[in-house]
Amino acid sequence: MKKRVLILVGIPNFDYTNENSAVLLFLRTIKKAFQEAGHVAEFPFESEKSVKIDQGKVSTAAQSKIKSLLKNWNWLYHSLAYRNYSKNQECLLNQLKQEKPYDLVVEFHTVGSTIGKELAEEWKCPFSVIFDSPIDEQYVEMHGSKTFYWNAIKASEKTTLEATDKIMVYSPACEDYIRDKYKIIGVVGVLPCIVEKPFTENEPDDSCFRILFIGSFLKWHKVDLLVRVFSEFLKINPSAKLQLIGFGQEWEKVKALVDQLNITNAVEMPGFVSDEDLLGYKRGASIAVMPGSNWYGSPLKLFEYAQSGIPFIAPESKTVRSIFNKDEHCL
Repeated sequence: MKKRVLILVGIPNFDYTNENSAVLLFLRTIKKAFQEAGHVAEFPFESEKSVKIDQGKVSTAAQSKIKSLLKNWNWLYHSLAYRNYSKNQECLLNQLKQEKPYDLVVEFHTVGSTIGKELAEEWKCPFSVIFDSPIDEQYVEMHGSKTFYWNAIKASEKTTLEATDKIMVYSPACEDYIRDKYKIIGVVGVLPCIVEKPFTENEPDDSCFRILFIGSFLKWHKVDLLVRVFSEFLKINPSAKLQLIGFGQEWEKVKALVDQLNITNAVEMPGFVSDEDLLGYKRGASIAVMPGSNWYGSPLKLFEYAQSGIPFIAPESKTVRSIFNKDEHCL
């Protein structure tokens, strides 16, 4: 039977049009699967393109000023920021409750959110969750601090996962984690995080050894470690190139490190690039590297490398080890 499916992220003002968002690309893949099965799948407010969601969001400039003033009190800053974030989540929930009821709610679970659960209860429909990460661990990794609302943050994950009918996780390691920690009553399915993207045949030439990284510049991806190792590799292979494609909170730090090591001429950091340019980087890559990951990290980029036949080096995290085997072709 044809169903109306709501696919959402519990982040206030999440941008469902951001072409550079890996989360959005993944959600579009899921949305397409529902549509191909004959259902109507939508992101929040998608049928009302003109709707402007005003949740009293603090401007970026104001956030920077507040953070600067409270730079020595990281815990306090993030407590204040989370209080505002939580109020905006409540506002988003109330706005979504005004929508015509859906037949299924699918939530990509994020910090502090019980939006999907509450909508499913309001509309008396099934509820499914995509478990992306342990939200308490990821929060500390990203912000370096807990908050005054720490117990509420942890409770939101428990409330959501114990209420859901179906849960999708990226690896057996993630399934073991939630089963050990919570009383899971829903069906758990394991599906590595994959997306449909344009791909090409990897055809590197012998004129230059090109090392490729595609992804977000986040602390746990350890792009800085890759740069330091490359600076040593360059002493043995002076014609080699390191291509760092993407952007993120560590980009400026990595760029400063490249300058400090005086290897600017050997390192490309173009930020986000077009699909056409990205295919060019994939064609010419000698090898791709995923320098680091947290234990639960999605192996999305490894599938992307494999899709174009690029050999890769990956960290031995729990999730990567539970999907891939060393020295075996991952396809």
